[in-house]
Amino acid sequence: MTEDACDKNMDKAFPVCKRPKKNLGSDMDHINLDVTPVMNLFMVLIPFLVSMAVFTHLAVIDFTLPPSGTGDGSGATEAQGLDISLVVTSSGFRIVGTGDKMDLVARVRGEYQFEQLRAILMAIKFQYPSQNSIILVFDEDVIYNDIVRFMDVCREAQFPEIGLSGGVG
Repeated sequence: MTEDACDKNMDKAFPVCKRPKKNLGSDMDHINLDVTPVMNLFMVLIPFLVSMAVFTHLAVIDFTLPPSGTGDGSGATEAQGLDISLVVTSSGFRIVGTGDKMDLVARVRGEYQFEQLRAILMAIKFQYPSQNSIILVFDEDVIYNDIVRFMDVCREAQFPEIGLSGGVG
């Protein structure tokens, strides 16, 4: 057999140990990705999210839970000060103190008497200047806006420690 005959046989059939070259990488074009728009988006988005975290912190209303009643009878209420509760129902509100209960201040034309409440709380604060806490007890029919207004009136009357309780019994 001549060399030309061997070359023709080699072109038609490949031995087991040899494969034809398959360079797929040379046929494909390289793509350059431009990530500049994505980076610009992050440059705008990150400061926006950080600034929103500051605004949501300003909308928080601070309050405390009422103290748990241990009922040990050791006279701890005198050491803590006056126990003031503001009971709010759909018909009006009343202030309950340690062993004392005020008359119900009824709603007028569907509105609570916030100015009267402010005057009552200021009188209590004048009588007990060291008293800083008040517990607000709301009926389930009281709407959220009224709850926030009651809390604001209590803060204006110098009662910064506001406790929330539910269920008028």
